[in-house]
Amino acid sequence: MEFSVVIAVRNEIKHIEQCIQSVFNQDYTGSYEVIVVDGMSNDGTYELLKKLQKKYDFQLLQNPVLNAAAGRNTGIKQAKGKYTAFIDADAIAHKDWLSQIKKIFEEKDVTGVGGPDLLPKNSTSRSKMIGQVMTSPVARGGKLNPSTQHSLMEEEKLVDHIPTCNLCLKKEVFDKVGMFDEKFVKGQDLELNYRIRKSGYKLLYSPNIKVVHHRKHHMKDFTSQIYKWAKAKVAIIKKHGMNGLISHVYLWPVYFILFLIMAFLLFYFIDKIYIFFFFLLLGMIFYISVITLESAQLAKNNKKLKLFPFAICLFPIVHISYACGVIVALLKRKIW
Repeated sequence: MEFSVVIAVRNEIKHIEQCIQSVFNQDYTGSYEVIVVDGMSNDGTYELLKKLQKKYDFQLLQNPVLNAAAGRNTGIKQAKGKYTAFIDADAIAHKDWLSQIKKIFEEKDVTGVGGPDLLPKNSTSRSKMIGQVMTSPVARGGKLNPSTQHSLMEEEKLVDHIPTCNLCLKKEVFDKVGMFDEKFVKGQDLELNYRIRKSGYKLLYSPNIKVVHHRKHHMKDFTSQIYKWAKAKVAIIKKHGMNGLISHVYLWPVYFILFLIMAFLLFYFIDKIYIFFFFLLLGMIFYISVITLESAQLAKNNKKLKLFPFAICLFPIVHISYACGVIVALLKRKIW
């Protein structure tokens, strides 16, 4: 067995059939198995999977722990393949997904590979705009963000993190670094990738390994996702400590607040508080200018005028949601 494709799913009745179809519609001629692990779905997903089993030859397991980390671990334990490929239940693999992965493993000395998570053509207008905004370095953090998710990079390169919506690892690596940490509600893939990279293994991003991935449609769901991602970053720091620049970058909201407090106290004690508010005003003008210019550039690049006001509103939402997640996670003894 060459590949084991693991799909952890919970309440994805709208997308799971397309996902299953895509992994069985591969041009790859080698042997592979598909393992679907359902997290006790209550929207009819499990019943649909039972029906799909009559058409497609996949293993269907259940995950009573519910979270994705436990689901993927269940699949890993069952997997027989040399390589374990992960795809999200709301993603669709390109026809050459497995063959491109196999090609990279044959050509490169790497432990894990993955690629972009593209926007589906049939996405709603709002989902597309959210996805387009999240490609911006102003939203993602640019080079300071180790993740390739939403980056849509066009060059092949070694990276620190590839999300499990489009990731394949040599199965042997789990014996060396362990599996996903099931205490993580979000960010399990980032934490695992951290251990993989810390152990000296290489992860390679290739633009040829493609999946399309549905984005959040409702603003409430999107802000909740950003908030949970931020909490996951803090959870990683609490588990592994402050190792390297990236860990400090995760905590930018804390450093920003501390800087404001120190600056306020300094100017207060020298009786020049008006200078503090002057610089605060300049900072706000600079921030508004940056997001306005970036929003205009996004609208121009995507040839979509209404993306301009949407992005201007979404950038602060991303930053505020992330800041709240970091601060709440730092203050809580138990993050999840």
